[in-house]
Amino acid sequence: MALPAGLRAFQASKISRTNCMSRRSLLTFSQRNGILRLLQKNGSVRSASTAVAYEDEELDAGAVVTPKSAPVPGTVGKPFTSLKDVLLPETLKAITVKPFKLTNMTAVQEEVLSLLPDLAKPYDPESTSTRDLLVRARTGTGKTLAFLVPIIEARVRAVENAGQKRVLDDGLLSKPHLAGQAAKNWARANVGAAIISPTRELATQIANEALRLSYHHEGFEVRLLVGGMSKRVQLRDWAKGRPDIVVATPGRIRDIVNSEPDIARALKTTRTLVLDEVDTLLDIGFRDDISAIIRDLPPTPERQTLFLSATLTPAIRQVVREALAKDYKYINCVDDSTPTHLSVPQYATTVPNPSHQLPHIMKLIIHDQLKHPGKSKVVVFLPTTKLTMLFSSMLKTMAKAVLPAGKDTWVGEIHSKFSQEMRTKMSNTFRKTTDQPTILVTSDVSARGVDYPGVTRVIQVGIPHSMEQYIHRVGRTGRAGMEGRGDLVLLPWELGFLTWHLTEIPLKSLSITELDSQLAELAEAYDANPIAHFSGNKQAATTYRHPMAPVLDEIERAVNHLRYDRLDPQAVKEAFMSMLGYYFPKYSELRVAKSIVFEGLKEWTTAGCGLEEAPMVSQAFLAEMGVHDNRTKYFGRGKLATMVRARETPWSGRGHQRTRDIAWDQADESDDLTADERNLDLSEFKGTSYGDKYLKASLRQKKATERDGTGEGIFSGGRRPQGEPGDRASYQRSSGGRSDRGGSFERGSRGGDRGSYSGGGGSYGGGGQSRDRGSYSGGGGSYGGGSRGGDRGSYSGGGGGGGSYGRSGARKSSWA
Repeated sequence: MALPAGLRAFQASKISRTNCMSRRSLLTFSQRNGILRLLQKNGSVRSASTAVAYEDEELDAGAVVTPKSAPVPGTVGKPFTSLKDVLLPETLKAITVKPFKLTNMTAVQEEVLSLLPDLAKPYDPESTSTRDLLVRARTGTGKTLAFLVPIIEARVRAVENAGQKRVLDDGLLSKPHLAGQAAKNWARANVGAAIISPTRELATQIANEALRLSYHHEGFEVRLLVGGMSKRVQLRDWAKGRPDIVVATPGRIRDIVNSEPDIARALKTTRTLVLDEVDTLLDIGFRDDISAIIRDLPPTPERQTLFLSATLTPAIRQVVREALAKDYKYINCVDDSTPTHLSVPQYATTVPNPSHQLPHIMKLIIHDQLKHPGKSKVVVFLPTTKLTMLFSSMLKTMAKAVLPAGKDTWVGEIHSKFSQEMRTKMSNTFRKTTDQPTILVTSDVSARGVDYPGVTRVIQVGIPHSMEQYIHRVGRTGRAGMEGRGDLVLLPWELGFLTWHLTEIPLKSLSITELDSQLAELAEAYDANPIAHFSGNKQAATTYRHPMAPVLDEIERAVNHLRYDRLDPQAVKEAFMSMLGYYFPKYSELRVAKSIVFEGLKEWTTAGCGLEEAPMVSQAFLAEMGVHDNRTKYFGRGKLATMVRARETPWSGRGHQRTRDIAWDQADESDDLTADERNLDLSEFKGTSYGDKYLKASLRQKKATERDGTGEGIFSGGRRPQGEPGDRASYQRSSGGRSDRGGSFERGSRGGDRGSYSGGGGSYGGGGQSRDRGSYSGGGGSYGGGSRGGDRGSYSGGGGGGGSYGRSGARKSSWA
């Protein structure tokens, strides 16, 4: 496909890097991303995640770059026999005769093994050859064999040289038979190579590969240090055997180093360190563990270091600068062909409700068994261990009822609840079985690193952890040029992940009715001529159910029978709780509220799994997970920071007033009030008790006072103008009368706020405005007219406007 001129110029600027890798970035990050999007739009072949890292590569100045040797479809590499002059006969025999029986090298094997014998030589300060490697190669390209061959070659030679050296140093040339014993003793005390792998499955696979490759080397041993196996047994094997190659996961090897000083001392003699799947190690979070492991080993360049990764990210380059020698060699064996997740057909289905989930999954498996008769190999990924266990039991039951191969379908499961031995057994069985349809139900322990040849379909139930994880899952199918397919099955509330996070994946929509139509066509063709469907293989045809068309109509009934009669309710509840833990932290990625996720999962337990009622979840747990219905016990208001009892006074708690406005209800006015009195300015009554009862009593008292002219009553001291509060802690002077009936103190009151007196009109409470917490709050009368109220030791003068000390009035306030 012809590219635009701008893109051709961009590619031309990279001619100096023959493996399509830049020494210095020529474009900004946004420009590169724009080019990548254009390349993808025009049908180019690299994924976004890989391409960004690919275009952003900047190697250290000392790195030696080899020309890229990407595999070309239809071609084969050099034969292994071309290495007969550089390999030990025992190693070559294991590769070409038994147990591998290989003939030609893959691209990565050819690039790495062409560096022999220098790559297998011990450290020499005078040598200028490059021993450290950064190899970029995808899983399933033969890279494990590529780095194991030089490791075994170097170890065998190092053991022999150590025995001979001991004999020479001790002056025992006359007893050459002692060299063998000296070599064994040296081998038991020194580690040949440490290989760090991100997962137990991949570590086990590497260890088995090393055992096969050293098959003809007498006494050669491999130690496997991974979690999930007995630590005591691993330590016992170490004490009894030789650590020629140590394959470990980061967590277990660090645990052993910290608790076993003898092993820690042995690891300080390690000649070679290999980090396989470096990108996965960093993605999982082993960055600090890698640094700690490197510190426990000999320094570079005494230690040879090999890094292998499918991508080259800034995080990987940082570790490269820390661990590899400055003159390391970079080998790029990632070709420019379309990656799996862009070349394999992929379909996404959002089922209308949970009741359609299991029937749709079964139809997908039926579709695959009819498309690949006798060779169907399906991997079903699920997000949690408990859900994996539940679906494994469901598929085992449903396989016998509705699948074309029926009971001849092998169904296995892999998850963290299985022992490492059981997981290895399941993985090997699924990998080696080629004469019958197989289904592997697994969590993400099989998402990357583990090679399953011949996988015809990957089904992902629920959302993956990320787009990268989706890509790695799909990468299990369509490998080595074989046909494959990916399917994603989502519930309605999971759709947001598809539309927001998988935008760069070429997913096609597949409805339930479309799949039904495709199945009907396949079943009709199969029922018409089963033998032809199996390409003339009569024996294979007899293992399949016939006819298939009627079985398709029985899927719903079989699923309902499983749901309501045979499914373990406790297993459903445990899967439900595990899904809460998985989905709640991802609600923002789904673009829905946690409450929607919660209700969706509850519906899944009833409509999807047949429970009569959704599992009970405590309010405390939901509150801890941040799930609520936004309702409170306080009539829609949030809970008050300080809850207090209701009081008769307008003040509640520590200086908090419910309302500062006097409400007037004209419907309850007394008949003896005139229109002018109804419109009376009530500001003069600030400080009096609020409420109709007190206001009406005050007005009646005022009228009586004006009629008889006694000058007694609430305003008996002479009503003064409303005073303004003074500055904080200052005195506000004003004149006043005596402190007896109707008079005020001559001394002015202190006005202000917070902890001060609030004066008004010159008296101790002569109608002044109340201020802040803990203050004197003036009422509507004299000292005698206002009662002391409030709380926490303060005077609250809102209740004394009913008369003087000598008159009866509204003396409702009291000590609070």
